[in-house]
Amino acid sequence: MDKKKAKNKTSLQFKLTLMFFFVMLVSASISVSVLVMVCSPVMKSNAEQQLVELSMAMDQLEEKGGFTVDEIVSIVNNSAYSLSVVDKNDSRVHDHFADIVHKGYYVSSEGVVPNATIISQVYDKFVIIDSFSSDSVYWVVNLVVIIAFMVCIVIGTIITAFMSRSIIQPIRDLSAAAAEIAKGNFKVRVREPSDPEYSILAQNFNKMAEELAGTETLRGDFISNVSHEFKTPLASIQGFAKLLQSDDITEQEREEYTQIIIDETSRLSKLSSNILRLTKLENQKTVGKKTRFSLDEQIRKILLVLEPEWSKKKIDLDIDLEDIMYVGSEELMAQIWQNIINNAIKFTPEGGKISVKLFRNEKNISAEIWDNGPSIAPDVKAKIFDKFYQGDRSRATEGNGLGLALVKRIIELSEGSIEVENDMKKGGVCFRISLPYLIEDMM
Repeated sequence: MDKKKAKNKTSLQFKLTLMFFFVMLVSASISVSVLVMVCSPVMKSNAEQQLVELSMAMDQLEEKGGFTVDEIVSIVNNSAYSLSVVDKNDSRVHDHFADIVHKGYYVSSEGVVPNATIISQVYDKFVIIDSFSSDSVYWVVNLVVIIAFMVCIVIGTIITAFMSRSIIQPIRDLSAAAAEIAKGNFKVRVREPSDPEYSILAQNFNKMAEELAGTETLRGDFISNVSHEFKTPLASIQGFAKLLQSDDITEQEREEYTQIIIDETSRLSKLSSNILRLTKLENQKTVGKKTRFSLDEQIRKILLVLEPEWSKKKIDLDIDLEDIMYVGSEELMAQIWQNIINNAIKFTPEGGKISVKLFRNEKNISAEIWDNGPSIAPDVKAKIFDKFYQGDRSRATEGNGLGLALVKRIIELSEGSIEVENDMKKGGVCFRISLPYLIEDMM
């Protein structure tokens, strides 16, 4: 049914051709009409003048004498005029007899394209000369011009039909490429024509195809990564659960296996929570409900919560926090500090150092979290904020590659920015966070 409807639809090429035909036809008609209306008075005057001169020529032949009426008519007659000889009883002569006697002739013309007629007296007869004649060169020229107009319109229409094929070809290519995209082929690309309008359209389409291909790749990677992240702890839980069923294990081994199952269960719980949280954030356009809170106090609380972690590794903390009030989502901001500081503790060697700084400048609130752990490789740095990505620094069993992705999304919703750099002077890695603020937020 849809195919039949598609066939019944008029193509764009036919519409362009038809439009050209009607535009040319209307333009030609209007041009000729205006030209005729403008030139009509001049044409009328010329036609009458020519007939008057012809009448005067007959008068001169009559005065010269020696010619009959038929001979005079024969002398002045030509294919451009229609001549007829009538007597006084003719109705046309009778209606204008006074003018003929007074002037020697009566001339009149009518129509937009004037048809002039003159009645002239020769001896006792009256000669009626009509400027219209089917053999007149004037009318032949008019007919040729009209035919030439029509031929030009037809030829122009045919040329337009062929040229429109090349004009709309990019649209056809785009339509075919869109059909391929609909089938799931995101590798398709369209050629960029030289025309600026089509070129921009083609560029945007190719960008869209690239984005869709990237999205499809990310979707595939997401499914693969989620499956992998769930599969690993589930396999551990299943394996150690089977071991617990054995009667040959010691109590110490039983406790160890039980703790592993608990840890893996906790890992699955965190993974599920992070996936749900990230999915929710990706669908949000704003941070949601905002409150005014102390940013420096929030960071201190996070450090206090993580105290068992950094104390266990005997990490030396350098804390420098300005008193800063901030308006935003307190819950989401806490996740930023929780993830980044926890990440720093995880990769800082035992007895290492972590620096946490918070300050403000003229435009932004800035936070810098530095640790003297191993540097980040360039290829890892480029993907460190991607979902489920785990570089060489992130191969810890408790990681799932979602923490920094969450951090980046929260900062984006807060209209801020985050970057990570290897510290070339002190060594280690530094995360720099920039958040916008309003003056009233600080008050």
